[in-house]
Amino acid sequence: MIRLYLRLIGASIRAQMQYKLHFLTTAATTGMIMVLDFLVLSAILLRFDHVSGWNVHEVGVLYAISSAAVSLYRLFAPELHEFERYVLQGELDQLLIRPLSPLALLLTRNLELGRIGGIVQGLAVFGVAVAGLHAQGKPVWDVVLYAPVALLSGSAIFFALSLATATLCFWTHQTKDLQTFTLYAPANASNYPVSLYPGWLKGLFFSVIPVAFVNYVPMRYLLGKGGDWYDPLLTPLVAAASVFVAVRFWNRGIRAYHSTGS
Repeated sequence: MIRLYLRLIGASIRAQMQYKLHFLTTAATTGMIMVLDFLVLSAILLRFDHVSGWNVHEVGVLYAISSAAVSLYRLFAPELHEFERYVLQGELDQLLIRPLSPLALLLTRNLELGRIGGIVQGLAVFGVAVAGLHAQGKPVWDVVLYAPVALLSGSAIFFALSLATATLCFWTHQTKDLQTFTLYAPANASNYPVSLYPGWLKGLFFSVIPVAFVNYVPMRYLLGKGGDWYDPLLTPLVAAASVFVAVRFWNRGIRAYHSTGS
C-alpha cells in the first residue's frame, strides 16, 4: 500500500516537472507573497515594539512555523481544497472504483510543488528570527532543535482541519465558505500569539480548531513566555489525535456518499 502510494506521488511529481518554468515561477511567486505578508507584520511590530509581550523576532518564529506548516500541508494535500468539485461533479466515483483508499488517491493528485517556495520562505524567516533572538542574548538551540517537530506536527494539524472540512461536503455539498472559518482565518491567526485574542476565541484555538498547538503552545515555553515543561510534548500528541479524529470522520462521511444526482 505504502509502496503504491509513493509510486503515485512520484508519478504526480514527474508529470508536473515536465513544466519546470511553471514550477519555478509558481514557487517564486508563492514565496514572494509570503515575504510581503511578513514585511507588513514586521512593520507593525517595529512600530509598536511588541504584541502581547512578544517582540518582532519572537513573533517571527511563530509566523515562520505557521507559514511553513501551511505550505507543507498544501504541497501534499491540495485537492482537499477542491473536494467540493469531487462531490458535486461525481469525480469521487472514479476514485471509489479503484483498488486503493480514495483518500490516498486524492492525496496523490496535483501536488502543488510551487508551495516549496512558501516552505523556503518560512525557513528563511525562521533563520532571521532566530539570529535576532541570539543577538539579544536569548537561548535559541531548543527552538532550533524543536522546529522540525513543530513543522511536521503543525502541517498535520492543518491537514486534519482541511480533511474534516472536506468531509462536511458529504452532507452540505459545499466547503468553500467553510474553509474561511475552519482553515484560512485560523492559519492567519496562528501567525500571532494566541494570548492576543479574546477568551472565547482562545478557547476555540485550544480545542475544536487547535491551531494554538501549531506554534504558540510549545514556543511560549521554549521562548520563556510561560507555560509548562510538557508544552512541547503536546503539539505532536494533538497533531496525532487531530489526524486520527479527522480520518475517522472521513470514513464515516464517505459511507454517507450516494454519488452525484442521487
